[in-house]
Amino acid sequence: MSELQIGGKLKTLRKALNLSMEEVAEKVNLSQSYISYIEKDRSVPNIVLLSKILKALETDLVTFAVYINEDQKQAEELILLTNKIKQLSPAERTQLNSFLVFLKSL
Repeated sequence: MSELQIGGKLKTLRKALNLSMEEVAEKVNLSQSYISYIEKDRSVPNIVLLSKILKALETDLVTFAVYINEDQKQAEELILLTNKIKQLSPAERTQLNSFLVFLKSL
């Protein structure tokens, strides 16, 4: 798994959210040095720990799986956009969906 550079992707995502290693470590009850090991791909988190880290980074496994297979810049934008959509109210999501359907029909 480390060949996917999971740690580097986690670091990029953390920085995109303007979070420090300390903040992430605190949220998942780990040491900052262990977060550093993960980000440097010296340690690969198991699926449970990865899920906790991703939650601290305001995303989930599915979104992250897309992210690790995308171009870095596009992936960062995708995750930030996904997080913004998650914050929309149901009515706002309906409006967004209607807008996207309209754009697709052009």
